Formats: sequence, structure tokens, C-alpha cells
Amino acid sequence: MQQEHTAGLHGDWLQFMILTTKLELPPLPADTMDRPRLSLQRKELFQSKVTLLTAPAGSGKSTLLGSWVRSEAVQAACVCLDDKDQDPLQFWLYIIHALDRVSKELCGDVLPHFLQRYPIDPRSALILLLNRVAQTNQHTLLILDDYHAVTQPEIHEQMQYFIENLPLSIHLVLSSRTYPPFKLEKLRLRGELKQFTLQELAFTPEEGIEFCQEIMQLDIAGGDARGWVQQTEGWAAGLKLLALSHAWGGNALVSPMNSISSPLSLEDHGATGERTISDYLLEEVFQRQSPEMQQFLLRTAITRRMNSSLCQVLSDMQEAPQLLRQLEKEHLFLVPLDREAHWYRYHHLFSAFLKRELDRCGTEQVNELHALAALWYEQQGYPAEALDHYILGQHMQDASRLLEELFAHFIMGEWWTLRRYFDVVPLEIVKSRPKLYMSYLFLVAREMPYGQMVKQLDELEHVIRVHLQGQLEPEIIGYLLQVICVMRAYMAYLNRDLDGLAHYLVSYIDQGYPDDIAFQYMDYDRRESMRLRSFHGVNGYLRRGEACFGAITERWYAEHAYVTSYYGVGYGEILMEQDRIAEAISYADRALEVALQIKVAALLVPAYVLKVRLELTLGRYEEGLKLLQQVSGLLSVKDMEYWQPALEAHQYRILIEMSPVASAQTILAKPANEGDVATEISCDQIFLSMIRIRAMLILEHYDHAREELRRLRKQAEERDLLAEQVECALLESIMLQKQGLTDASVVTLSRALVLGGPEGYIRSFVAEGEQMKQLLQQYLYLCRTKEIQDHGVKMAYVKQLISAFAKDKRGRSRSSIGEAKLDSKEVGLSPMEQKIFGHIAEGLTSKQIAAEFGISPGTVNTHIRRVFAKLGASSRTHAVQIAEQRGLL
Repeated sequence: MQQEHTAGLHGDWLQFMILTTKLELPPLPADTMDRPRLSLQRKELFQSKVTLLTAPAGSGKSTLLGSWVRSEAVQAACVCLDDKDQDPLQFWLYIIHALDRVSKELCGDVLPHFLQRYPIDPRSALILLLNRVAQTNQHTLLILDDYHAVTQPEIHEQMQYFIENLPLSIHLVLSSRTYPPFKLEKLRLRGELKQFTLQELAFTPEEGIEFCQEIMQLDIAGGDARGWVQQTEGWAAGLKLLALSHAWGGNALVSPMNSISSPLSLEDHGATGERTISDYLLEEVFQRQSPEMQQFLLRTAITRRMNSSLCQVLSDMQEAPQLLRQLEKEHLFLVPLDREAHWYRYHHLFSAFLKRELDRCGTEQVNELHALAALWYEQQGYPAEALDHYILGQHMQDASRLLEELFAHFIMGEWWTLRRYFDVVPLEIVKSRPKLYMSYLFLVAREMPYGQMVKQLDELEHVIRVHLQGQLEPEIIGYLLQVICVMRAYMAYLNRDLDGLAHYLVSYIDQGYPDDIAFQYMDYDRRESMRLRSFHGVNGYLRRGEACFGAITERWYAEHAYVTSYYGVGYGEILMEQDRIAEAISYADRALEVALQIKVAALLVPAYVLKVRLELTLGRYEEGLKLLQQVSGLLSVKDMEYWQPALEAHQYRILIEMSPVASAQTILAKPANEGDVATEISCDQIFLSMIRIRAMLILEHYDHAREELRRLRKQAEERDLLAEQVECALLESIMLQKQGLTDASVVTLSRALVLGGPEGYIRSFVAEGEQMKQLLQQYLYLCRTKEIQDHGVKMAYVKQLISAFAKDKRGRSRSSIGEAKLDSKEVGLSPMEQKIFGHIAEGLTSKQIAAEFGISPGTVNTHIRRVFAKLGASSRTHAVQIAEQRGLL
């Protein structure tokens, strides 16, 4: 059977989680009567922002909506909600798909970015959707039918924001049995809210007479029909029940004391177990059916939707298709769900009545029917509905089996599609299936305390290694252990345990696993172009990053693995910041080589950006621009839409160096995209803001630059983003010097030194050019003359920074990156000798250096003697002088 899905979208799970029958209102039933006083209201819909239809079940809300949508002059996007629609992300995906039917290409434009943003910041995802919808001038009705089924406060909160920011082209229509929990007073006062209640939807006496005589074709007097309208208060379903009862010979004319109770109290009666006149009438209608029809109705009542094939299975009747057509012909509360009359459902009132009657048959029979429905849905390719019926019928073993099979079809970043099932399947059953249990642990990783998760993983690993040996294939055992190792790394990552992350990732390959597909499922917080700045727990701290990235990358340097590129980029960025350019180039080349083989955008872009930044460091601007153009050509259209702002920011950074004034004017001429920015902006967005500040400084827009720097510095401090704090301080220092406020500039520079010194920041200072060198020299002079306090900044660090400018000048004079690689080999210093010599320049003793590296002072002295020999130095001071002259510090 053909599956109902929207093809070509984000992942297999959409193929069976988005039901197209929920994206259109049911066709108008044959017994629909045109009521011009209501149907003509569609002409006034767009005069208000929101329309509410609030009335009890059976009041004609859906019928009225259908009459509005039937007009060719109205473009309508519809979502028919039910009690399953409690997941906020799934709720919005239905809205996006509904709008896509009216505004073509909306899914293609919005869906990938919406899915990326929503788990991190739902508000920014809604802004993205609103901005895209606002681009169309086509007036559209967005209809949400049965909104009362939604109970999640999170959805209501997001809908409130959505309503407040609706573009002019969208008019929202909400149909609900109850008033939705929104604050709509302002809309009402501004005349932007229109509401229809039971009073407006109720049949007038004249409409009731026409309905009974013309639509139901009853041979009754107008006075009798008028009495029915009075008894039912014009309630459509009640009037229809009386008409059906009369048609089959029932006593429809009841006294006022026994009249049908107010529709407003129907749900309350159902909750308390009291029976209303409508219950008696429904029972009368039911009892007048043949025994075969009664059996058919009861056994098919368990489903939310049905077709002739499913009805045959549930009823065990070959004549099921004929019975469906008979129900439709007799207007017996059967609602078609599509224009082809393939899918049906019972009217909500009739469905509730049938389920109450079915419950009298006993739980065992009900559970058996759910099992039949589940098996049919599963065989026909509707696993989500199959799961529902397995669970409703208490067939938890089958539910867990299907849940385990489904897991492989889901992209692990979109766990919302599975989580609601894990909430109802007993945990002991989940634990009995190790693969399913690991899926569950992945789902709750962000919620479970670190220690508790480690304990669960320990227990699971013990079960796999001890109790499942011989029961499962060795390949499956290996896979399960492989995923456990990745999960340990993931938990370490979530808890900022960088040492643990490095340990488990290295352990992963040391255990001999041949591939690293599982690493692609690790839910890193954001896709960013710079790892050092954005990686969870590193946040610009070089020592943390080096301990983590270095351990992983050095171990995996020779492997064509996902992590070689992912962590190799981060390690290369650290080496670049430490001014170890040749080493940085080596790791950047390797990371890019692997990224080009794997061809994942989240690997390609950071690898290329690192190469671009290295070209900028060496003054090879044209080469950097070529690399940006190259990576743009490798990305798909959708990937390019996501990454373009970051790539554009790095392009502007180069252009500012090539033609400062012209580039600054171009940058500031382009408005900042304030409306599409998340509450907590990404590191790439902060970087782009920094580029704009640089443009402001070039054009001497100091007031705006000062305001932006204050805003960014506050965010960086609140989130403990070290690289951004250093860059803010450097730019502020340069701005103050440009304004002639030298003393204030030097004080601000000291903040950058205090921040960057302990971590060994170098390149950020050197990248600011000659002006920064002069400020550092001024700072060094003022400290030596005791005119300012050093605030704990080591003078050796300041000297190291000043010396780095000479090295940078020599590096820029080289004609190729290959020549730049000669820097570290020029004097033959090993990586350890370079590190130790850096501490010598800072004035550390051999004992202090030994403590830093965990080696003996004697070993440190051995390295120092080798450095002296290679430099031709006679003392530590002499060695530092030689290194400064040759630009090696």
C-alpha cells in the first residue's frame, strides 16, 4: 500500500510521522446544509487577525470550516489535531507542511534550518518560520481544527508568540471545544479577533425546518421541526439525533423536562458517568441497527481512522466495504477523511459512545482488537499507528520490538518521534532488549545525572559481556559495546568532562573498531565554523582544548575517521593561536583531507575555515578567498543556506585587510539581521558582529562600536567565552587609542593580557597588527617604569607577544605555506623543546617547568642544554635574546 508521506524531506522518519490525511479538512458530508449567514462570513475573515470557533462537539465547527475552504477564492492550510499532537516540534512540523501546500517550496526553504534550531532555541526557529512566511503576499487561512486536543503548555506558549507576530498575509482560524489558553484581549480591543460560539453556530428555527424536511427528507410538520430546534437549543448533533430517531420510528418528541441537555455540559456528563438524552438517542440509533452492523460498529470503534481493508480485519466481515458505504449513505456519523473516500473516522460523539459500549465487552476483547489493528498498520507501513495500538492493547513486548526496529530509521538528532513511546513502555521491558535500552539511554542522556548514567552503562556492559555471550551474533555484541563506548564519551561531553571525552574516544579505536559511524550521532551543541570557540566545555580555553583535542587528534592522526577531522580542526586552531603555524598547517591539511572524503558539511566548513584563517595569518588573502569559494561550491544548496553567514563573515575578515574603507562601507551597508537571531547567539554570529565592529572602527563610528562591544562583552562573560572576551578587549583597546585615549587604551589592553596570558594567547594579539604592537610596547614601558600595575601579567608573556610580531612579519614575507613550515625546523627544536623554551622565556625555573609537564627537573635541564646548543646560546637570557632576534618566540 502506498505510504502517506511527503517525499524528499529530512529523514526517513517523516515518511511515517506526517499523515497527509491530517493536512486537510474532511470533505463536506452529504447531509451538509448550506447556511448563507455563516458561509458568507468567509468574505470578512481577512479583516481580522484571528478567528475563534469555540463550541461543543457536534456544533458544526468543522462543517463551517469546510464551507469556507470550499471557496476557490480562499487559500487554506489546514491541520486536524488530535490528542496525539502533544510534542511541540511535531506540532510545528505539521503547520509547516500545511503551509507548504499553499506556499510551495516552504518545506525546502525552512524545514532543515527549523529542525537544526528548534532543539536549541525554539523561539529562533519560530522567527525563522515567521520571516519566511512573511515573504509571500498571498493571503492564506491557517486553520487548526480541534485545538482543544492540545494540552501541552509549551505549545500554548509558542502559539501565543506565533499569534502576536503573525505576518499580515496569514489569518489564523482556531476551532476548539473550549476557549484556548491565550491572551487575546489586545486583539479583541483592536478589532483583530472574531469569535463564533454555539450561539452563532446553532440552527435557527428556519434552518432547522429546512434541515429536517429537505436534507433529512423527513415528512414532518414545520411546527414539529421548530420544537426540535427549541429542545436542542439549535445544537446540530442533537437535531440530527432526533431526526435519525424519528426516521427509524423512535419517540423523538420528548417533553421539555426530558429534553436534550445543554451541549455545553456534555463532556462533564461523560466525565461523571451520567447519561444525557443524547446518550439515550445514540443508543436508540445504535440498537436499531442490524446485529451485523452493531458488531461492525463496535469492533471498528477502536481506531482513529479506518479504511475498508482494516475494517475487514477488525470485523472479520467480507462485506465491510458495503457496510461502510451504507453508513455513509444513511448519514450515520461517518466522516470521510479524504476526497477519494479511502479513509474514514466516526464522529467524535458517536466514537465516544461506541467505545463505551465496547468496554462492556471486556478488556480482553478490546486488547485483541488493538492487536489486530496494530499488526495491520505495521504490515501496511504505518509504524507510528501500529505502536499506538500495541500500547493501547497492552502488547508491550510487540511495542518494544517495533520500537527497536524503528530506531534505525530515525536521525538521532530528532528523538522527539520516539520519546513519547519510551514514556509508556515499561522500563523493565526496554531493559530486556539491550539495543533498545541503549536507544533509551541516548534519549535521556541530557536529563539523567552523570553518575547515574555511568552506573546504567556499567550494568548494561556487564549484561552484554557476561550474559549475552552465545545468545547474540559476535557482530551484534561488538556493535553494542561500540555504542556503549560512544555513549560514555557523549555523557562526558555533555558534562564538560573533557578528560573523560578524550579517554573514551581514544579507547574506542584502541578496542579495534573499524569505523566511526556512531560518532556522527553524538549530539554536539551547534554546528559552528570554529571549534576552539564553540566546543562544549572548551569555550576558548587553550589548555582545556589542547588536553582534549590534542590527545584525540594525535592518536587518530593517521586514521581516516570522522573524529580526525572534527577534533583535528580544533587542535589546529589551538596551534594557530599558540603561533605554532607550521604544526597548525599540518593538522589543518589532514583534517581537510578527511573532511573531503567524508563530505559532511559540518566537517568541511570548519576545515576550510581553518585553512582560510591560516592563509590570512600568512598574508595570502587571495588564496583565502579562493578557499572560501571552493567550499561554497562543494556544499549543497540547503547546506549553503545554513553556512553562508559564517562563510561571509570570514570573507569580510579578509576583505577588511585588503581594502579597509571600501570593505567597511560594504559591511555596514548590509543591515544586521536582528530579527533572525536566537536569544543566545552562536559563536559564529558573535564573530560576524565583531566584523561589523571592525568596520565601525575603520569608519570611526565609535559610539556604535562602543555600544556593540559592551553588548558582546556582556554575553561573552555570561557564557564564559574566553576567545570572545579577549577579542572584545583588544578591539576596545584599539578604539580608545584611535580616539587618543592612550592611558585608557593601555588599561583595557591589560584586561586582554590578564585573560589571554594564562592560556597562552598569541595570534589574537598579533592579528591586530602594528597598532597592537605599539600598545604592547607602551604597556611594557609603563610597567617597567611602575606607572601602571601589571595586574599579575608576566612580562615574559608581553615580550613573547612583541617578539611574535617579528615572526609574523617574516612569515608573511614567505612566498608559500610550504616555506612557512621551515619555521619550526629552522633550528631543529622538537615540540617538547619548544614548549619548555616558551616557559624559559616566561622566567619559570626548571623545577616549575618540571611540575608543569610532570617530569623531573633533571629532564628539563637536559632539554634546556639541547636548546642552548641548537641556538648557540650561553645562558637563558642569551637564548631568549637570540630567539627574539630570530622571531622564534
